[in-house]
Amino acid sequence: MRVAGHYALWQAGVYHRDVSPGNLMWYRTKGNVLMGVLNDYDLSSSADAEGPQGNERTGTIPFMALDLLTEEGQEGKVQHLYRHDLESFMWVLVWVVLRYKDGQLLPRKIRRFDKWATVDAETCGMQKSFFLTNFLEYRSHIVDQRMRHLVMNCFHVLDTESSRRRRVRYEREQLLEMGGTQIVSEKIELDNHKFLDLFTTTAAWVQLSDNLKQ
Repeated sequence: MRVAGHYALWQAGVYHRDVSPGNLMWYRTKGNVLMGVLNDYDLSSSADAEGPQGNERTGTIPFMALDLLTEEGQEGKVQHLYRHDLESFMWVLVWVVLRYKDGQLLPRKIRRFDKWATVDAETCGMQKSFFLTNFLEYRSHIVDQRMRHLVMNCFHVLDTESSRRRRVRYEREQLLEMGGTQIVSEKIELDNHKFLDLFTTTAAWVQLSDNLKQ
């Protein structure tokens, strides 16, 4: 997945906001290096564009971040952040890893998540939330174990970081309700690069990246 190029564009003020399998491509260079490409910027926006930006309802439902699949998210009341796009990469990852084998779609009776593409946004969000908190239960001898470990590592990061944000919000709300003047120094939102590092420094990500370079 071409997350490095996507990150560079986001930092430059170009926001894709529709990461999905149909928008991801790859090719091999003459040196046999595997290169990923994030295609289709029809729903992208620019940081300096006129008018409201960053909180419109955009994306492909099965791959949208959980925050954006809520009622507020679908009404455009949740600002679209970098971590939402990166989370979309992770939903693409699990969609491909647990539904395909050697590039071929698994038979319907053993593949996962068909309903994600047919239900409404909020229902899809609830089904994906269940997966996020129960991902260790999804096992299959058909799935490449290296890729399964990558999925498990990435979703552990998503789950842990989501819990951390809830904890910080709770602590802030509790202090306000108690009339306290103490400030919770921990930020709710991590810097974009720190959030990306949570994934790229996992053992499975590092191992797979090293294999692709060989």
